[in-house]
Amino acid sequence: MFVKRLILILLKKVHSASTLILSKFTLYFLGALFFSWNIHADSWSWSGAYIIQPETLEYAGPFQIQVKDGLVEKISSSPVSKEPLYILPGFCDSHVTLGANSLGGWKERGELEADLKQFLLHGFTNLQSIADPPWASELSEIRKKNSQYPRLFVLPPVLLAGSKELPTSKVSGYKILKSPEEAISSLTGKKGKIHLFLRHNKEEAFEVDGKLLYRMRSEAEKNGLELSVSTFGEEFANWEALSSETKVLFHPIPETSSIRPVAHNLVKQIWAPLLGIYFTRKEIGTPTFAEEWEKWTDWSPTFKERALSKDVLSTFPSLSESEKQEADKEYESYLAFLRARKNLSLRILLGSGAGHQLQFPGISGWKELRILSDLLGPKEALRAATETTCQYLGASHEGKIRVGKPAHLLIFREDPIQNWDKLKTLRTVVTERVKTEISSPEKKKTKSGKKEK
Repeated sequence: MFVKRLILILLKKVHSASTLILSKFTLYFLGALFFSWNIHADSWSWSGAYIIQPETLEYAGPFQIQVKDGLVEKISSSPVSKEPLYILPGFCDSHVTLGANSLGGWKERGELEADLKQFLLHGFTNLQSIADPPWASELSEIRKKNSQYPRLFVLPPVLLAGSKELPTSKVSGYKILKSPEEAISSLTGKKGKIHLFLRHNKEEAFEVDGKLLYRMRSEAEKNGLELSVSTFGEEFANWEALSSETKVLFHPIPETSSIRPVAHNLVKQIWAPLLGIYFTRKEIGTPTFAEEWEKWTDWSPTFKERALSKDVLSTFPSLSESEKQEADKEYESYLAFLRARKNLSLRILLGSGAGHQLQFPGISGWKELRILSDLLGPKEALRAATETTCQYLGASHEGKIRVGKPAHLLIFREDPIQNWDKLKTLRTVVTERVKTEISSPEKKKTKSGKKEK
């Protein structure tokens, strides 16, 4: 299956022409005066605002909302404004890889700041990063100590069964397992979260099968450790992850006769489908993807500043005709699985897969939001991006806007829930004590940083 190759993108160190191009875009982006970064102030307020309510995810208003010392201090009635604002909670992304550069190679630490700004300028205030080099954990602790956003939640090295296709040298960000004993011992003496790449390769001396996965899940629970699994869309891997009731699943699930008997277990699990990865992978090199890329750049002014040209995109290899047919069939099966189980919407996480090939920070999260909206409806897609994912990550605002709680606010000039294209009207991101203004052709940046009407 074409999905088998996805893991290799994260495991190979690639110095390609595209990687060099990315570095040039990074330098440009860092120097661009496209936004006002980190405006510190004691308090701010906005009037004529319609605010998403917790749980119902319906707008109420118009209100005046006041933020002081990093908290939502007051929400009170406000007169109707000729230019209303729409305020959503900060978004959360459950699956990114900070150490990969979205072009098939490892990222240098110096490239990271531009990526983090891209996440924030698309409204993502909390991120969970998977399969990273050691410096990602160090960075997470520094940002937490300094109250910097986006806030990073970084997992320990990913568990992965040894394979002939893996490099012989130690791969940063991964712990290679060679026996059941190593698999069980890797879960002992740890707390928090740990992640497993579950894959099946023929003729391998060792792999994590369903029986071992069940033992690993039980051992993790005994130690107070949350085990999550990436299945890469594989039917057998998904069957094992579902039947073992592993708490958290990443990557899509196909609609097949073998999956249906265990699919009901998802009511006990939480799941990030990561459909955007598979849409992009199957369309690379096709006219459809070129059109999609144009839509992305029109959709997001901040991404447009960094987007690759059509000439660069044309250098990425496409699937063969037979692979494309198989990939289309698989992708439709993934969509069918979720369409048939809309009752799972309260257990769906948003995961963009940023760091996989052509999955760029921020804009890929918007793309995933749009895919989920097409399948579940806009309100449930928003719930995935806010309440469900933010609470799973332990984000301080829990994906909600509430008086007395941390202020993570996304302020739009038009209502994005009515049309996700309106996400491009995002003008202000509040992360507690920091306000980041995003300039636009329609409105100049606020210089005082005190009040915007």
